[in-house]
Amino acid sequence: MNDPVYSQFFMVNSGPPLPLMFQGSAIQWNEDYAVTAKHIPFLWNVAHKGRGDLVFFKHKSKTVPQWRPHIAGETLTAAGLSPFLFPVKGTGKALAARAELADLNDKVPYAFSDAPIVKGMSGGPVFGDDAKVVGITVGFLAERFYTKAANPEIANSKRFSVFMPYDEILREWNTFSRESLDGRQVNPDPGTQASN
Repeated sequence: MNDPVYSQFFMVNSGPPLPLMFQGSAIQWNEDYAVTAKHIPFLWNVAHKGRGDLVFFKHKSKTVPQWRPHIAGETLTAAGLSPFLFPVKGTGKALAARAELADLNDKVPYAFSDAPIVKGMSGGPVFGDDAKVVGITVGFLAERFYTKAANPEIANSKRFSVFMPYDEILREWNTFSRESLDGRQVNPDPGTQASN
C-alpha cells in the first residue's frame, strides 16, 4: 500500500490477562516511544499514563512523523485499523471547538472534527493537510451525548470525531520527561530538532 497515511500508524494489542482480545492503533512519538489511546486495555510496555485518554509506551523506530498543532477549518485525515484489521481513513474538517468531556472528567480540552472514524482507529494518528500529525483519535460522540453542549459548533453537529490534540500530548510528554527521564526532553518533530 503506497499511501503514506497508511505507512505511519501500526496496530497495538492487549496483553495479559486478555492477550490479543482488544486492538487499537498507534503512532510513533519519537525514536523510543509511541503514543496511543489509554482506553485500549492491558497494553504492553506502557511507560506513562497521561492526563487524558493517552499513554506513551516503549516502541523503537527510526521513522518518526512530524507533529504540529491543528488549525480550525483545515482538512484532517484520521487513520487506523478497522475491526477487520485492514487500514482505513476518514477525512473531514477541524472544528474550532475545544471542550472537556464530562464522562471522562479528566480536565482535558479535546479537539473535534467531522472526519468519520470506526472502532479500531482509537489511538491512531490524525493528520493535517500537510501530512503532519496533529493528534490521536480518541473516539466519536453521537448527538445523544452532547445535546446540552454550550458550544453551538458542537451542539449543531449530528456526530463528530474526538481527538487528543498535539499540544495536550506534548504537555503530557513534558510531564513524563520531567518525572521519569531526569528532565531530558525529546523533540517529537525531527524538523525542529536542530533549533533546540
